[in-house]
Amino acid sequence: MYPRFLSRNYPLDKDLFFSTRYSFSLLGLRFEEKPTIWSTAWLIFNFFNLAHCCQAEFSFGWFYIRISPVDAMDAFCPLACSLTTLYKMACMWYSRSEVALLMGRIRQLTEQQSGEQRDELKRRYYRMATLLSMLMFTLGSINTAAFVLRSLWEMWSLRHEPFKYDMPFRMHFPAIAHRLPLYPLAYLYSTWYGQVTVYAFVATDGFFFSFTLYVTFLLKALQMDIQRVLKSMRFDLSEGESEKCCQQLHNIIDRHNDIVGIVERFSAIMAAPTFAQFLSASLVIATSVIDILMYSGYNIIRYVVYASTVSSCLFLYCYGGTEMSMASLELGESAYNSYWYQWDRKVRQRVYLLIMRAQRPIMVQVPFFAPSLPVFTAVIKFTGSIVALAKTIL
Repeated sequence: MYPRFLSRNYPLDKDLFFSTRYSFSLLGLRFEEKPTIWSTAWLIFNFFNLAHCCQAEFSFGWFYIRISPVDAMDAFCPLACSLTTLYKMACMWYSRSEVALLMGRIRQLTEQQSGEQRDELKRRYYRMATLLSMLMFTLGSINTAAFVLRSLWEMWSLRHEPFKYDMPFRMHFPAIAHRLPLYPLAYLYSTWYGQVTVYAFVATDGFFFSFTLYVTFLLKALQMDIQRVLKSMRFDLSEGESEKCCQQLHNIIDRHNDIVGIVERFSAIMAAPTFAQFLSASLVIATSVIDILMYSGYNIIRYVVYASTVSSCLFLYCYGGTEMSMASLELGESAYNSYWYQWDRKVRQRVYLLIMRAQRPIMVQVPFFAPSLPVFTAVIKFTGSIVALAKTIL
């Protein structure tokens, strides 16, 4: 048995923003349904859990930063990711109405594209968005499990010594939480914090990645329409054929402008969370690499998984942004490579306007940069500089 969304026959309407809807539903946040009292209470609890455990990790790291820098780094590394996730979760909740409208609009536009070739292309992009986002879900859950197994292994290896009531993550809880009978509940509370972080960052990052791929599909569909409309004309054009072509090109331009407007609305929602993600990811990857250099034994595996998960999420941001911008540029190339020169002046004018508009790539506007593969390379280089600086200090 395996999850149904892995099947090629999984309905496309359920595949749309699957990782975002599924992950946030586990936290009590639903965009296309009216919230209930229980879902709201569960969302408040998860938000409190994430905020409280971030405070506990910061308290632990700040206390040990002079006594034991290794233990302090062990707390600060997950803290950087969790604080960013807390901020992204708050932004998504604040913009929940706009997010629901964007989801609905994307659903409407993609459902309008039908045909054997388009259906196959749609399924490919839908499955890519779902599978890669859920891969991040799996890696994040494995990372939480690695922290839990680390703590259980330490308890087992020190079983002949006085029992140490540690949490799976480095946290400072009130003293009563570190002894029986509340210790098991506090341990579960701390473990759930790891999963809340995973669900929230997968939901937000999956929303960004899925959106860019869906827009890429819509731009590819526009390219197909341009090739279909500007077909080769071997005979003299009639006035009716010219008017029909002009109207179809007008519709294509309207759809293109609609996509541009949707991306602008998306940028307004995701600009700040995306900037926070890139900034924190640089620090998290750097601290993970530093922890790998400072630790030995099985602890290295845990931080290799952690660094790989964060790097993969960052790569999805950049890959999705690159795919979308390249598809928008290819729109102009598709128009230029058509048989526009065989049509009359009115048609050619509209083609010129379309080509000029397509020369400005569609990108998610984030302060100081736009997510792309060159930006991913720059972030990795910046991370390497942080590691090199830290090695000279530690």
